[in-house]
Amino acid sequence: MFDWHYRNIAGGLAVVTLLAGCQAGSVAPPPADSTRTIDHAMGNSQIPLVPQRVVTLDTAPLDAALALGIKPIGTAVYGQPPGYLGNRVDGIEIIGDGNRPDLETTLALKPDLILGSAISHNRIYDKLSQIAPTILTEGSGRAHDWPENLQLYAEALGQSEAVDQLLQDYRQRVQQLQAKIGQPQTLEISVLLVSNDVVRAYTTGSFSGSVLQDVGFSRTPVQDDRQDYALELSREALDTLDSDYIFLIYSASRPGRLSKADFVADPIWSQLEAVQQDNVCQVDNDVWIAGRNVLAANQILADVEACLEFERGGKL
Repeated sequence: MFDWHYRNIAGGLAVVTLLAGCQAGSVAPPPADSTRTIDHAMGNSQIPLVPQRVVTLDTAPLDAALALGIKPIGTAVYGQPPGYLGNRVDGIEIIGDGNRPDLETTLALKPDLILGSAISHNRIYDKLSQIAPTILTEGSGRAHDWPENLQLYAEALGQSEAVDQLLQDYRQRVQQLQAKIGQPQTLEISVLLVSNDVVRAYTTGSFSGSVLQDVGFSRTPVQDDRQDYALELSREALDTLDSDYIFLIYSASRPGRLSKADFVADPIWSQLEAVQQDNVCQVDNDVWIAGRNVLAANQILADVEACLEFERGGKL
């Protein structure tokens, strides 16, 4: 649930005026032979054959667009652009924080295609559609839906052939990692985010969980759950969280979250077998939680390989 009220009345009136002008504008609609119809979570939309000015409303479509060789002109981000995308995001205008795109800023960019998800943006779909054709996936990529979302974004971007290669490359990397590990099903994995007041365990139903499942790892019983992407547990739930390896999600920009150094020094967490065996690997929140598409999925594979190689002395 999001609060879509604008920060002040004047700003809200400005957006209403701009959108009204956009809706009733004098520019004629593009010829039918210059557009195509895309079916998506909110129905269907007529979009340009080759979109030139793309805006993304979240990290997942941003990740997808960049992977497909398309650089958006604007995007919403969580505080700051995801670090794992590096300089690919240079020059992209920020249109809002998280799932809260600023409609006035978006309109000023004059996009010809907007990409997002219905789970996050269905409430403002009508307003977005007045700005530009808007394609929304059903989910946000948080569950096991990121390959389907990637394919829809690729179709909207006119990159349907390129997406097949991206997914083939991802599957090949999975197979290579499986071959290096040997028997991934014999390793039990736990994915945790720990702050001062909450322990969140990410399940097989999460984005990172889908990638780990592709590799074939076993999960702790409490995290073997496809219904919920994450579970909040007590700090004392040690027996449900221990495993062969723990991937500890961390973000320096989010106060209160435990780094690996804090985690292994904590009197409670230090009792875990994985901690005692030094099998705890710190990973990036932007990748393991926020990424939710193919570039982040590939980075998770790289994180897993680096972790296991390091912990096993360079031998998978």
